[in-house]
Amino acid sequence: MKKNYALILLLMLIGVAAQGQVNVTYTINTAQDRHNISPYIYGINNGVYKKATWRRWGGNRTSAYNWENNYSNAGADYFDNNDDYLPWVMNLPANQYKSAASVLKAFHDSAMAQNAVSGITLPMVGWVSKDGNGVVTAGELAPSARWAQVQDIKGAAFTLTPDTTDSKIYVDEELNFLISTFGHANTATGIKAYIMDNEPGLWCSQFQHMRSNCLTYNELLTKTDTLAATVKNMDSSALVMGPESFGFSEYWDLQNASDKANYAADHWFVDSYLKHMQASSTAAGKRLLDVYSVHWYPDLYTVQVYSEDTDHQTCIQRMQCIRSLWDSSYVEDSWIGQWFAPELPMIPHIKNSINQFYPGTKFAINEYDYGGHHHISGGIAQVDALGAFGKTGVDYAALWGDINGYNISAFDLYRNYDGNNSKYGDIYVKSSCSNPDTSSVYASVEDSTNKTLHIMVLNKSGYNSINATINIQSAVTYNKADMYYFNGQDSAIQHVALPAAALNSNTFTYSIPSYTAAHFVLRDTTVVVAVNELNKEQIGLSVFPNPARGETFVYYENNNAAMGTVTISDLQGRVVKSYEGLKGSGQVSCSLQAAGVYFVRYSDGVYSKTEKLVILK
Repeated sequence: MKKNYALILLLMLIGVAAQGQVNVTYTINTAQDRHNISPYIYGINNGVYKKATWRRWGGNRTSAYNWENNYSNAGADYFDNNDDYLPWVMNLPANQYKSAASVLKAFHDSAMAQNAVSGITLPMVGWVSKDGNGVVTAGELAPSARWAQVQDIKGAAFTLTPDTTDSKIYVDEELNFLISTFGHANTATGIKAYIMDNEPGLWCSQFQHMRSNCLTYNELLTKTDTLAATVKNMDSSALVMGPESFGFSEYWDLQNASDKANYAADHWFVDSYLKHMQASSTAAGKRLLDVYSVHWYPDLYTVQVYSEDTDHQTCIQRMQCIRSLWDSSYVEDSWIGQWFAPELPMIPHIKNSINQFYPGTKFAINEYDYGGHHHISGGIAQVDALGAFGKTGVDYAALWGDINGYNISAFDLYRNYDGNNSKYGDIYVKSSCSNPDTSSVYASVEDSTNKTLHIMVLNKSGYNSINATINIQSAVTYNKADMYYFNGQDSAIQHVALPAAALNSNTFTYSIPSYTAAHFVLRDTTVVVAVNELNKEQIGLSVFPNPARGETFVYYENNNAAMGTVTISDLQGRVVKSYEGLKGSGQVSCSLQAAGVYFVRYSDGVYSKTEKLVILK
């Protein structure tokens, strides 16, 4: 009887006693649904994560941020306060609080230190804080001495020391300052993207002491035209992102804008915005919108997912509602699911509008969060979200809340699963599972050879283990497998090497404990040595993996009758391994414990070949 070696090994290593078991079948096809996964979906807004690829400077305060003196207004978040919160939260020294754009400089510097590209929000709401003198009252509604007016075009010479007394700020002068400091977007240090303000559908509720009127379609579209053109005129290589809609009611009709009837021929505001930007770009003779950007937070009836609540029902819904992004068979328990179910799943629906009304526009989810950062349900939800972004072709994504707890593990499972910067593949391939209520699956390969396959499998149940049967349809036969995982007992990523007997013609079974996020890495370690028919080499030599950690395989080929020998020597020439009596073609496995550089030599007494081998710690 065939033993389930993986099950035995996993239970021995983790010691998880499952209360029940659910059978789930996963199917992977490396030839279908192939598309590139954007490297910029692994982004954040706040905090520090050195593996982040995209950093957005955004949020409510950025709408009313005055780049000349770094004051901002908190709006409804905190008593409509004008203050110096932004330089304080960026940990700037006091002598830099009022230095022009010091907040933006510090943010972009920190993004570059994390090897991430950054996007900067530009103001479009109309006014920014003029002072840091605390609460702005209803009687100080703009225009008043508490506010500086925003103008896109200065119409005069720029300066790097702006006038803070004229009650105006100029966006083109702000852009000139940033370009003078960091270079254009197409340079190594330039800011790559500029974002058309933040959550415009909420301006009149967020900034009640700045604006007395709510936004209309016409105001937003007109202001976007002007600001986008200003960006492109200042830096034609920079990306323009907009409209940064806060959620579905803004996607639908711009939060019930008063002039929506003028656009009644359009299905929803998404279409109106894209059609307008397409027409404006045509008139301008250049693309004015590069990335259609939105925010997405769950808004369920019975639970508050975007929280640190960890009661059982919240955890279940937290791990399920990611399906609203991509799964047409799922209807979430919310007012959107009740009244607007045909608009879900959200990502394909928006991308259909993009493809119809402004083809070539990329798509971003620049704010999202599923909560539970310090609970396994939040970690599983984050892994699920990143997998869904890759599956559906999202181009940019940025987590809003601070990255901490299980969220770090979730990002690391894609960006640094073995602690040595190894990453999930860049090419999505088709994946499906038989029970999406209990599990999710995503798969990718690293290149066109398909020789390394990555499979993310999630067990969302807090009670049952999954008896997983994984069927892989591929021209490649995988002969080595590892699993990296975290679970409800430990947020640290752990490693299990599957025994060779667990793999059987690209099908294997595995028992995945409750509340587990697992990353399987499957490899074909067979190396085929190509022979030039016009000048056949007498011997061949290859080493894989290289670099390696401990174990590596040496593949040799000998077209002569002579016996061959493989020797492995260190940098001092000392032979540390030797394999003799090798005839024809084959392989030997060797394990080297000491990290360093070695030389692998194959010789049959007449011909020889040498390869360098690197053993990592």
